[in-house]
Amino acid sequence: MSGLVLRVSGWEILVAGEDGAEHLCQVRGKVKAGPRRAGAQIVAGDGVDWQPTEAGRGIIEAICPRQNILSRTASGNRPLEQVMAANVDRFFIVVAARQPALRPGFVDRALVMAASGGVTGVVVCINKVDLDGENERRPVVTLYRDLGYEVIETSAATGAGMVGLVERFHEGLSVLIGPSGAGKSSILNTVEPGLAIRTQELMRHHDRGRHTTTSSSLHKLRGGGYVADTPGVKQLQPWGIPAEELVTYFPEMASRIGDCQFRDCSHLHEPGCLIRAAVEEGQIAESRYDSFARIHAESDAVGVHRG
Repeated sequence: MSGLVLRVSGWEILVAGEDGAEHLCQVRGKVKAGPRRAGAQIVAGDGVDWQPTEAGRGIIEAICPRQNILSRTASGNRPLEQVMAANVDRFFIVVAARQPALRPGFVDRALVMAASGGVTGVVVCINKVDLDGENERRPVVTLYRDLGYEVIETSAATGAGMVGLVERFHEGLSVLIGPSGAGKSSILNTVEPGLAIRTQELMRHHDRGRHTTTSSSLHKLRGGGYVADTPGVKQLQPWGIPAEELVTYFPEMASRIGDCQFRDCSHLHEPGCLIRAAVEEGQIAESRYDSFARIHAESDAVGVHRG
C-alpha cells in the first residue's frame, strides 16, 4: 500500500494511507539499514510503501524516490543536514515589508536552497505591505520579478493579495519558510482558520521529550492539499552546495560563467572576472552578489567542494 509521510518523531512515522486514514508506522529493519540510512532520513512529504500490522498501525517496507527536497544546515557545532520536506509542489518564501525589516539576503538563501534541491514552484511572498506606506519594497519586488521569480505582495491584516495566495495552497504539497515575525501564522490562519494554532500545538507536543528527525509536519487542508509549516529561522544556510557550484544557482550570474579570464574563477577576487564587472556596472544587484559571497564563504568554511 502507498502512503504519504505526515510527520516523523524518532522511529514513529505518521502516514496518510490510500484509505484517507492516518496510521502510526515504524520502519522495517532492512529499510533502516539501507545505504541511504533511510530510517533516519524519512521526512514529511516522503512517499512510502507500507503494510498494516494492526488497527491504526503499520510498518514501512520502502521509501519511494524523491522528486525534490528542501535541505538546510542544522544549527549546532557540527555541520549536519536537516531535510525539511520532500516532494514539494510550492515553496513560499515569506518575508515582511517592514517589522521586521525586509531582508533580501534571506530570500536569496531560500532561493538557492530550493534550486539546489530541485524545487521549482517558488513564490516570494512579501507580507505586511500595509506597513510599507513609502513603498520601500518596490526595488526588491522589481529585482526578483526581473530575475523571473514569482512575487506576491500581501497583507494578512487587510486581506490585500490574499485571495491569489490562498488559492495556491489547495493542490499538492506547500511549504512556508520565513523569519520570525514575517506573518507566516497569519497567512496560515487565512488559508484555514485556526490552522496556525493547530500547527504550533502539534509542534510543541511532537517535540516534547523526543528526538525528532524533521522540523516539519504536514497538515491536510479542508479545501484540498497539504501544508508544511516550519519554525521561524534567524539564519538560513543551504546544505551541501560546493563553493564552485554555487554560482549556478544565481541565474543572472550563471549566464556569465565560463567567460572570465581564469577558468577556475571564484568570482571573488580574481582579475578579469565578468561577474564582478557586471556588479560594478549595475547589471547585477549588489545585494545578490553580497549573498553569493556570504554563502560561498560558508561553503568554504565547512569544506564543501566537488569530488
